[in-house]
Amino acid sequence: MLLLLTAITFLARQAGWLPDETGTFTAVDGDSLRKDGKDFRLHAIDAPELFQTCWQADGRAYDCGRVARDELRRLIGTSPVTCQILDTDRYGRAVAECSAGKVNLNDAMVRAGWAIAYTRHGQDHAAAEVEARAAKRGLWQGRFQPPEAWRNAHRQNLLQPEAEE
Repeated sequence: MLLLLTAITFLARQAGWLPDETGTFTAVDGDSLRKDGKDFRLHAIDAPELFQTCWQADGRAYDCGRVARDELRRLIGTSPVTCQILDTDRYGRAVAECSAGKVNLNDAMVRAGWAIAYTRHGQDHAAAEVEARAAKRGLWQGRFQPPEAWRNAHRQNLLQPEAEE
């Protein structure tokens, strides 16, 4: 069923039936945006969860999830955002490649080191991760639990309603 939905979404995108979304978006976390109550997941990247903690090279803990969200907000700035919708995920979010001006937000987050390439969903940003890791940018300057592993370890807490910032 999921394969059929993916195929239909792909064909709809190719036919031009899924228009790009453009306008003012808000960064919810390091890999999610919101516009007019609709949620968008940045395709093929995975950023720390909003309340995730990571460790700097010297061992000090920091709120890497908030830092990732703030980096996405910085990249957007005051530019209008355009999202090319590629799919819909199991939570009903539009999965998209998004740009603010000429900056591809998906790639820029990985290149800055505040998201990792989510390679099981595509190789689109794998080279950006190699570059960020080699330069020890963002998450790569210290230690962190991959976001998916962190979500799995904290799944029960994530199911609790949380206050939006």
